[in-house]
Amino acid sequence: MDVTRAVNIADLRLQAERYLPRVIFGILDSASEDERVLALNTQRLRAHSLLARILRSAEGVDQSVTLFGKTYASCFGIAPTGFINSMRSDIELMLADAARAANIPMILSGASACAIETIAARAPGQVWSQLYAAQDARINEDMVRRARDAGVAVLVWTVDAAAPPKNDRQARDGIGIPPRPTLRGRLEACTHVGWMRDYLGGAMARFDSWRPYVAADAPPFAAHRLFMAERFGALHWGMLETLRGLWRGPLVVKGVLHPDDARRVADMGADGVIVSNHGGMGLDRAPAAIDMLPGIVAAVGGRVTVMFDGGIRRGSDIVVARCLGARAAFVGRATLYGAAAGGYAGAQRAVDILTDEVGRTMRHIGCRNDGDFNAELVRMP
Repeated sequence: MDVTRAVNIADLRLQAERYLPRVIFGILDSASEDERVLALNTQRLRAHSLLARILRSAEGVDQSVTLFGKTYASCFGIAPTGFINSMRSDIELMLADAARAANIPMILSGASACAIETIAARAPGQVWSQLYAAQDARINEDMVRRARDAGVAVLVWTVDAAAPPKNDRQARDGIGIPPRPTLRGRLEACTHVGWMRDYLGGAMARFDSWRPYVAADAPPFAAHRLFMAERFGALHWGMLETLRGLWRGPLVVKGVLHPDDARRVADMGADGVIVSNHGGMGLDRAPAAIDMLPGIVAAVGGRVTVMFDGGIRRGSDIVVARCLGARAAFVGRATLYGAAAGGYAGAQRAVDILTDEVGRTMRHIGCRNDGDFNAELVRMP
């Protein structure tokens, strides 16, 4: 795919759809049940207008932001997305390379094919580590140790997946653990020659984030099964207290939608929250993440770092979130479309598109730097 021809993220999405088999593109592009939240996140973001301010100097626009003591070149980063090695082997390395080149943060998924040690070494100083806490205390202690030893600065605990997602599209296509695609899906996949060469290398069975916790001779997908068995029973307030005790660096809780929950997270010593509904991969009756952002900023914005993800497809979406109080926004599907379509070059193209659009939007609304974002520039739907 010639990703240099992509004008926007929607173009990269179309290129990813052409490169990937239908069932694999469904992993990237689907969500829970009726996919209501997936659509709602984007729709509600687009419904917010930004007020252009005229005759203001737009020279020297600076979109950088400082998060937990480190300054990044732009106010967005790459969100954690798991089970993505089915799209390209080493796709997480490609995303890490793009984050390093652009000097933006990347949150490595707690359900990654590559180990945290590998990714952190690839992009020193750029990688945050997402944790799906386990019921087994020994696994949690070891994962926190691995993140610390790898030089990770920020630990991100995801809390908004209290039950396994019911993804209707993937269920129909036979995508599970292990995957058992339908005959029609297998035949269609064979027509995607580039992807097929990658797939035959065994990329889908790799799961290095959890591989240390199963036997060396365990069968394929044993680590995946352990992950699914462990992750849901650890979602309780006591786990936050445990993680706060284990991790001395910045601790972020991802998946907060209610102001009262945000207050309790802050009271228990977390350093940040990410307002998120898991990109539509959890509760399909959840509200759009952008609609919950102002209330959480009002509740805890003066105490912890508030960040955002959910539905971002344009740089102007990032600017809306910033104006509503988010210190930074994280994008998942947008950069994945690029990486799936064109590997590192595609991931880099996605980052470049968003960076350019953030800068253009800032100039339109008269924002020169981090201190100029404010809610008065937003018109609510």
